[in-house]
Amino acid sequence: MYKKVFKILFLILFSNQITAQNTALKIGDPGLPLILNNNQGIQQSVSFPYINKIVLLHFWASSVSKSKPFIARTIDLYERYSTTTYRNTDGFEAFSIAVQSDKTAWNEDILNLKMDKITNLIANRGYNDLSIRGYKISQLPLTVLIDEKGFIIMINPTMLQIEDVLDGKKNSPPNTKDFKGKLLLSENPSDVLKNHKMVLMNGFSDTISRTVTEANGQFTFYGVKFLKEYIIKLDTSGALTGATKAFISTSSGAVFGAINKTAGKFEYNVGANEISKMTTNEKETIAAKNAITLNTAITFKNGSVDFDANAEPELDKIAVLMTKSKEYTAEIISHTDSKGDDAANLELSKKRSAAVKSYLVTKGIAPMRMKTIGKGETEILNKCKNNVPCSEVEHLENNRVVIKFNKP
Repeated sequence: MYKKVFKILFLILFSNQITAQNTALKIGDPGLPLILNNNQGIQQSVSFPYINKIVLLHFWASSVSKSKPFIARTIDLYERYSTTTYRNTDGFEAFSIAVQSDKTAWNEDILNLKMDKITNLIANRGYNDLSIRGYKISQLPLTVLIDEKGFIIMINPTMLQIEDVLDGKKNSPPNTKDFKGKLLLSENPSDVLKNHKMVLMNGFSDTISRTVTEANGQFTFYGVKFLKEYIIKLDTSGALTGATKAFISTSSGAVFGAINKTAGKFEYNVGANEISKMTTNEKETIAAKNAITLNTAITFKNGSVDFDANAEPELDKIAVLMTKSKEYTAEIISHTDSKGDDAANLELSKKRSAAVKSYLVTKGIAPMRMKTIGKGETEILNKCKNNVPCSEVEHLENNRVVIKFNKP
């Protein structure tokens, strides 16, 4: 009888184990702790939530070639996001986990792939290593993103999807700008390629943006986040059918790059010099030379649009300056500290700029000469971002009104 009971219990346990192994990893599952050796031979424990950080786990193996390409992306993400300040999390961490017993090949890959910047761990018993069994790995690669609360929020995401999550949690929005230029069939500025498809990619060939050239060859990639490098890829059909070369110029027609057809593709590597040419508008450059920026002593009562006592004399000085220099227009730019809600601070800064403009209007300055801008807490001058302890004096440094005078 005891043998029969034991056999039944064994079958139940074995059945449950099979079920657990066949259950796929799901978004919303808790991140399971890891106890593995790093490449210094030291046992390292990683439990979740991991010191209030977002964590990327990349499972791979030296013998599985398709599991290696994302390693470079992991390193790039770590370099760009590990030192960033976030609103409700203390940072970003990345781990590579080699699922293999061959330590020699593992150490060679760490050296050859320049993986020393991230934490490298090894599960030397393969898929059956007790520490990673809970991740139910059936094939490699497997990439898992775990949030600061310790829950899985992405499984096998793309690099761009991970960036979206991290950018959404940053203390300030990513720095973006429009990339503009002209696409030409020759070095003649009038020999334009119109209605031609273009793709902007990062250095790993992930598509960031798409556009089509206008009738004058002008192209614009809108709201591009600044990276170290980009690739521009051209559609090989249409006017480029049979062609071996195309050219990129500034918006005014100054050619700065030749795109050669290689292996059937038109691709152009965009470095810092090319980025500068595509993000610098000639009119903006001229305007910048005729601009004067004034950091004022205009201050407001705490959390209010009411001026402090010393503000009006400062405002009167600005009114006198604008009365004497009628050729100038003004941008009134208000900033707040990081105390309070981000959205509320942005709205407060807009109202403060409007209050400055209203006062200057009472002094005879024409409304059309002034533009109001609210920046909220997006451009903090010191360490005092969200959740960073600071004194009132330190916070006060960020509550400011900047006036930029522009001469056409």
